[in-house]
Amino acid sequence: MKFARELTEPWGLLLAATSAGVAWAVQLPVVAAAGIGVAVLAAWAGVAVLSEEKEPPPREARVLDVTPGSAEENWLHRAEGAAEGFGSLSASLATGPLAERVADMEPVVQETLSTLRRLAGRASATGQALARVDPDTVAHERRRLQRELRTANPEVRGDLEQALTAVQAQADVHARLSGARDKLLAQLQSGALGLDSLVARVAELTAATSDVTVDTGAVRELSDQLEGIRQGVLETEQATRKSLG
Repeated sequence: MKFARELTEPWGLLLAATSAGVAWAVQLPVVAAAGIGVAVLAAWAGVAVLSEEKEPPPREARVLDVTPGSAEENWLHRAEGAAEGFGSLSASLATGPLAERVADMEPVVQETLSTLRRLAGRASATGQALARVDPDTVAHERRRLQRELRTANPEVRGDLEQALTAVQAQADVHARLSGARDKLLAQLQSGALGLDSLVARVAELTAATSDVTVDTGAVRELSDQLEGIRQGVLETEQATRKSLG
């Protein structure tokens, strides 16, 4: 806590000790002098905490629009259906240990779905950016400039080299976007099918387990499976954010 941390600040301790020393020097009882020192230290910490600037609230990740009819939209719908099925299955369970364990998993399912929505939006945005770069045209321009450079005179060589650098930059952008989109679509597929599999396993477990004989090992496996899905989509989101900016 900030208050407790401020209590250990050297300047606050020095001020408290000085105040207590002054109180003792004017012949106040030791207990009273110590009390004054404690009060000064508490006041110092309180003022320091109140004077600190409030930390800005964490910025929520922006959810981009998903292109209708796209591959990412299809996988997102698949994941949404799985999450809805998990919620229905959780709500249908009779009160008991198994229902409690499945209910504990539901917030993680929803968190995973939220991340998949962001990935789907990013995949659509990446696809739209890819459409702005024609790789065939870029490749043609690069070959043409390379041919011209082989016979260019010194007066125009610098301009041709700059043009080739610009064309190569377009090719590099296209390669990065293509790689990022492939990664996003692969993770969307993995996440959606993983949630589908999770729902099937929960349904199987509820059919084979009574409240008296809850298979804790199987439930733990389900929790581990869900955590793996969650970590996978989060890592993909972080990796693509770094690569695309």
